[in-house]
Amino acid sequence: MKVKKYTGATAYEAMTKLKNELGQDAIILNTRTIKQKGFFGIFKKPIVEITAAFEEKDLISKNKNSANKLREINNEIQDLKKMIGELSTSTNKEIIKIPKQLNDYKTQLINKGVEYSTATLIIGEINEQININNKDEEIIKNIIKYNLMEYLGDIRPLSVSPGHQKVIFFLGPTGVGKTTTLAKIAAQLVLEKKYNIGLITTDTYRIAAVEQLKTYSNILNLPLEVVYNESDIYKSLTFFKDKDLVLVDTAGRNHREINKEDIVYKMLNSINNKEVYLVLSGATDYITLKSIIEHYSIIGDYKIIFTKLDEAQGLGNVINAKFLTKNPLSYITMGQNVPDDIEILDKDKVVNSLIGENDYGRPS
Repeated sequence: MKVKKYTGATAYEAMTKLKNELGQDAIILNTRTIKQKGFFGIFKKPIVEITAAFEEKDLISKNKNSANKLREINNEIQDLKKMIGELSTSTNKEIIKIPKQLNDYKTQLINKGVEYSTATLIIGEINEQININNKDEEIIKNIIKYNLMEYLGDIRPLSVSPGHQKVIFFLGPTGVGKTTTLAKIAAQLVLEKKYNIGLITTDTYRIAAVEQLKTYSNILNLPLEVVYNESDIYKSLTFFKDKDLVLVDTAGRNHREINKEDIVYKMLNSINNKEVYLVLSGATDYITLKSIIEHYSIIGDYKIIFTKLDEAQGLGNVINAKFLTKNPLSYITMGQNVPDDIEILDKDKVVNSLIGENDYGRPS
């Protein structure tokens, strides 16, 4: 990785130089204002200096190949894990004594992406509580549905208190679609014409992320503030003091690097009237999902949005997440269209999809 500095009379001028030479994938390391030397220290205006890092094309190609290999290995591990789970089911079937009707539902849940141990627990608890002998298929199916609905818990979308500003944070790892999800929610709010809205981005790590949100803000005719450090957030909130809602897009980070020294964590702890959404991809493998949720546990009170369900094998991660955290579910997304392809999660549709009755999350 190489590092280069660009200067300009304004941040926009310096950013334009950087973008023209390095492109959208450059990584911003630092932005600062430099006082120029002049006659007795006056007459010369300060300039803005941006330090950026970039990778050469051959190195980027190597990194992509490595990532693809790791993905292939991870998929092989998941397939092997599934085979072991199925073998364990058949081996212990007589010991556990799960009736065939329930075991078929367990297999269905696993095929839809529910973690083997989670599916085993769900079906095992039903088997312990209820005698399904002499019950017809419809009753058994409804018993499964009732239990899955209970596990999903209450669905809690965005809530707004009239007369009280609320700051909405969108958190999550890189590549889950935080910016697009924020834009979808903002667009729907604009169409409702009920609220005065402002946008903030703290994702100055990637030039492309800022440009993407700028595009959405222009289309929606919403003001956008770019935050480079902790103090900037307070200036932006002061600027947006007349807004009903302020939506904050945060930088995608490696979830293993999240800690209490992170700027986002500090901002969250210094703002009272807030609502936090952890954005997760429905296509994430279970091991990674578990790791993400564990590392974001320092945030505490948040709601969950699942994205990219149209790319997932099934909706198993929705159940998996509820077993890993007690935090409530809120929205799902299933495509890139703004303001479409997002909706409040429908528990009935999720449950019906998990038992194979629909393809909820797939574009119609």
